[in-house]
Amino acid sequence: MIYAWERGDHDLSERYELLYRALGLGARQRPGQPGGAAPAGHGTLTRARLENLSAGQVDELIRLLDDQWHVLVRTDNLLGPRHALGGVRDQLGVIDTLLRSVRPPVRHQVLQLGARYAESAAWLHEDSGDLAGSRYWTGRSMEWALEAGDRLMMMSWVLYRRGEHAAADGDAAAAAGLAAAARREGGDLPGPMLAAIFQQEAHAHALDGAEAACLAALDQALERAASPDDPGDASSGHGSFCTPAYVEMQRGRCWLRLGQPVKARAALDGAVRALPPVYRRDRGVALSALAAACAALGEPDEAATAAIRALEVARDAGSERIVSMVIPVATALARHRDIDAVSQLHEALAEPSGT
Repeated sequence: MIYAWERGDHDLSERYELLYRALGLGARQRPGQPGGAAPAGHGTLTRARLENLSAGQVDELIRLLDDQWHVLVRTDNLLGPRHALGGVRDQLGVIDTLLRSVRPPVRHQVLQLGARYAESAAWLHEDSGDLAGSRYWTGRSMEWALEAGDRLMMMSWVLYRRGEHAAADGDAAAAAGLAAAARREGGDLPGPMLAAIFQQEAHAHALDGAEAACLAALDQALERAASPDDPGDASSGHGSFCTPAYVEMQRGRCWLRLGQPVKARAALDGAVRALPPVYRRDRGVALSALAAACAALGEPDEAATAAIRALEVARDAGSERIVSMVIPVATALARHRDIDAVSQLHEALAEPSGT
């Protein structure tokens, strides 16, 4: 509703405010109004309230949940999980209550929304360093997508998310197998989603040391990459983050896994400059990989400078995933503590999160 008000769509904003009142959540704050906390009762939607809604109000609530998902995706891309996870949890609570009340065909729509929100929760937990939470929400996403018959989500994107877990565990065989299954089971996948799956497959090949197969998968990803002008709200579907710059960032990370830091640095330098501003956290990932490449090339000052920039993004966003990428660089640079940038990196890592 706030985004509708900011872009001048006052009619949409007013409809959302009336809907919140009907649900017993109170009026939502507009930009510029005093106070900023969510109104009392936010996130405590009860089944009794839902059962009193008209069919039109339920439809409006579903549209609101859909709109809010895109806002939360953009929030995550710009600011990270710390700023998006609370909203995703709130909306999952509303969806869970809806699923206890609605019947087909409306239930089908809510299940699809639930699968989408649960997959987002899985990603946010993964980026926060909570892999157990990520696996839980991936399972919920698959369960809801299965009931909804949403093959695109169930058989492709959830398999992709499972493949991300396997790659994080260093399990090349599982990562490659899950990526192949996502391509096979998804049918006619949209280009950006297929690009994301191909770059995941490239990482599996890199873990196996299969350079030719890795580069071929990356080239396939680049051919299908999303528009570089993507707004960062997944309005073009899952995988829309997989822009050409994102693929080049992953190319650099794959070169690192293949033990070729010179090629990694070239790819990562370009990616850091080209990543769209809305994907600020991806720039943090690219900077952490660039730091690793510089460290491998014996350039401690440049490595520490890039790592500090990556750590700033990680701390601001609450991305433990990026912090975990910076720590090995700091460890590798420990013998260069006499260099100012390296000393500053170690001091920054020693500070408690959130300071």
